[in-house]
Amino acid sequence: MRILLLTMALVLPLAASAEESSSSLGTPVSPDTLAALRGGDEEIVHNTIHVNGDVTDNSATNVVTGANSIQDGSFANASGVLSVVQNTGANVLIQTATIVNVQFSNP
Repeated sequence: MRILLLTMALVLPLAASAEESSSSLGTPVSPDTLAALRGGDEEIVHNTIHVNGDVTDNSATNVVTGANSIQDGSFANASGVLSVVQNTGANVLIQTATIVNVQFSNP
């Protein structure tokens, strides 16, 4: 439901400003209705990620590991937030986390 409301909040002002496309997008909503559908307006956002892993009592004998490589163009058509985690060892705990805050404001 929140994604739908955010999508509506982003698309409907565009429809209101472009008369020729308003008929294909539907009737624009009033600024008051749009304000009621808007997400939070906090100025300060607090985010916490708790990761807690443990690697104990492991052994690695005659382990063959390889090389990691990222080639030219690996991310050529990528978009958004990317994360790459590589490991060539054994008995390794890899923990990764990402928080992305997006704020929309008037230009």
